[in-house]
Amino acid sequence: MMKRMMSNKKKICAILAVFIGVAVGCKAPSLAPSEQVDLPDTFVGDTDTLTLASVSWKDFFPDPYLIAYIDTALAGNHSLQKAMEQIAMAQSQLKASKSAFFPELELGIGGGVQRFGEYTMDGVGNRTTNTPDLPADQHIPDPYGNFDLGLNFQWEIDIWGKLTDRKRADAMRWMQSVEAHRLVRTLLIAEVATQYYTLVGLDQKEEILKDAIAKTEEDCELTDELMKEGEVSRLSADQFHSRRLQLEEMLLDTKQQISEAEQAFALLLGKLSMEVERSDFETVSASHFPVEAGIPAQLLRNRPDIRVAELELLAAKADLSAARKAFFPSLVIGGSGGFNAFNLQKWFMAPASLVYDMAAGITAPIFKRREIQSLWEISQSRQKTALLDYHYTVLQSYQEVVNLVTASEQMSKRKVLKQEESLIHRRSISNANELFKTGFAGYLEVLSADERYLNCELERIEMNVAYCRLHAMLYRAVGGGCF
Repeated sequence: MMKRMMSNKKKICAILAVFIGVAVGCKAPSLAPSEQVDLPDTFVGDTDTLTLASVSWKDFFPDPYLIAYIDTALAGNHSLQKAMEQIAMAQSQLKASKSAFFPELELGIGGGVQRFGEYTMDGVGNRTTNTPDLPADQHIPDPYGNFDLGLNFQWEIDIWGKLTDRKRADAMRWMQSVEAHRLVRTLLIAEVATQYYTLVGLDQKEEILKDAIAKTEEDCELTDELMKEGEVSRLSADQFHSRRLQLEEMLLDTKQQISEAEQAFALLLGKLSMEVERSDFETVSASHFPVEAGIPAQLLRNRPDIRVAELELLAAKADLSAARKAFFPSLVIGGSGGFNAFNLQKWFMAPASLVYDMAAGITAPIFKRREIQSLWEISQSRQKTALLDYHYTVLQSYQEVVNLVTASEQMSKRKVLKQEESLIHRRSISNANELFKTGFAGYLEVLSADERYLNCELERIEMNVAYCRLHAMLYRAVGGGCF
């Protein structure tokens, strides 16, 4: 009769636990719907049919020196190595989440001796337990020894998929770390290219200033001779000398910029000071870069920062699903087994010293609901934040590529115009010098022609360098190509 009542009580408790779990689960919030970003079919015009995603950086950048330096940077840059460690940490977290599907096992071994007082409940109880009908080896000794060896386990059954959602979130964040490494790699390639083109431009600026100084020294010598002959005044000679000093100061400043740029370039490569070999300016200026950006939808597959935002959105959704399932009851199975005895000689005697227990329980949150509700609300906000970040990253990326593609087209046209302007100024210098020697032009015309030509050349250098840097930025903007 008692056994039947106990069995009925267990059934009632089980039914009650399931009822509570279902009732709580029915009130759990529902997940928010996902959203997508709609982009145009092309970036600029109707000719964007190819994509840089299929172009390796070794094919994109035509300079052999630059290719070698990028290879060195990819092997030695400290930021890239740090990103690799981030991947390792995320991978370890993913392994930890996968292990949640398996039971927790603990091996324990212990031993001890205890003596109970003769005027205590335990002491009196032990003596009365040692009755004559018990075998002598089963009498409880005094002092009492206890030796234990066993395995304990606990296993939460993933009924609702809560552990699966957590594993999925960790998997998304591991993939995030991989994409973050790819993003660092893309940024590094673009930065190495940018610094390299800057150095090439500074080299050309140094050569232009040296030529201008040599030309101004010739003018100084000429005006000194003309001044001695009384054909020009001291003012004319001083103006040319002042011009030479100004150019020499600009040359010193350019050399300082070259030194600092070389130091920064070496740091990108993970090295100390080094001699940076590079191509000449005209060769770099004649470089041709692919400008087909591809259709905008391909950005979702190629740009690392968009992939990072997308994976964070997926991870936030998985976190939200896991938070929702925290409202449901949990089924946990546990138990232990091993050997236990108060006599060391009987410790491993089977089955006499063998002990075990097994239990299962269902728990449903009732009074912890506010805590779970707060976690659910936080997960909701994180998902919305991730969605907004994802939308903003996609739209910003699209706008960035549009601007760079447009700038590339306009910069190509400007380079041609600036080249023609430079040829005109070069001709003006030659004419001004001839007229000055024959007395048909004053020193101001010569100085003005020299200054206009120098400014035009410096602008041409900056424009050609900016054109190369712009394509390094475009390579980064469309996702970095394939590696």
